[in-house]
Amino acid sequence: MFIIASVVFWFMTKLSKEYESTIEYPVAYEKLPNDKLLQETPLDEIGIHVRASGFKIISGKLFPRSINIDASLLYLKSKTHYFLLLSQQKVAIQRQMDAGVSIDHFSNDSIHFNLGLLKRRKLPIKLNAEITYENGFDIEGEIKLVPDSIYVSGPESIMDTIRFIETQKIAKSNANKSFREELILKKFKESSNVRLDTTKVHIVGSIEKYTESTISLPFTIVNLPEGVKINTYPKQVDVTYKVSLSNFGKINPSSFVIECNYVMSVDNNLQYLIPKLTVKSKLVKNVKISPKRIDFIIQK
Repeated sequence: MFIIASVVFWFMTKLSKEYESTIEYPVAYEKLPNDKLLQETPLDEIGIHVRASGFKIISGKLFPRSINIDASLLYLKSKTHYFLLLSQQKVAIQRQMDAGVSIDHFSNDSIHFNLGLLKRRKLPIKLNAEITYENGFDIEGEIKLVPDSIYVSGPESIMDTIRFIETQKIAKSNANKSFREELILKKFKESSNVRLDTTKVHIVGSIEKYTESTISLPFTIVNLPEGVKINTYPKQVDVTYKVSLSNFGKINPSSFVIECNYVMSVDNNLQYLIPKLTVKSKLVKNVKISPKRIDFIIQK
């Protein structure tokens, strides 16, 4: 017991004396310029050479307290590179030390920052979806995104490379009912400092029963030189399309315009005309024209 007591007394005597040592302190940065964002993470620890009792040094090494660094006192080095001098903040940092701990010097006298200008843009939302529909059903119009665009902010160098914000993937099979669902937007890496004004959007899809129909229509020949007359066979083409039952009665011959470009056929040495759909109703989809070739004879 006397030996143990002697060792403890000796140990406490030694630790009560003042020593010098370097302690790595975690740091947090405050008061960064409002118009700039970090493009790279700066030092998360700084080495401080301190003088203190052995007890304080051991405590500091085992349980170092976080030090707040004032990042408003930056010096410009180049276009996006800045630095601050720790020596200028020695007094402020000393106030954050435990009582009895005195700063001698810093292992690194400066901390470097890579800062980009803060840029804010409105970007469209891109839907990432794989949806199949039950036989006889289809989407009416297009799937709507609410909102269809959001504001995004981040470093200028990164924002200039972003063209859209994508949703998390949604998959549906044999869909036959209208839907409204919430989707999460894909996030950027935390280190990129890109921030979204909202993290969620809604998708709205109106699914209806569809039917297929066919209508015979005359076509127009365009770019026919003056004085040239031709006979075509056939005189009409069949237009096959899909339309929802609710819009079936709204489709008529004026819903389509079919044209054949005479000059295009001549320039490509074709002995036939190619019918093209130049106007169609927004209410129809999967439009097909038959036949795909129109024979013609030039009248002399």
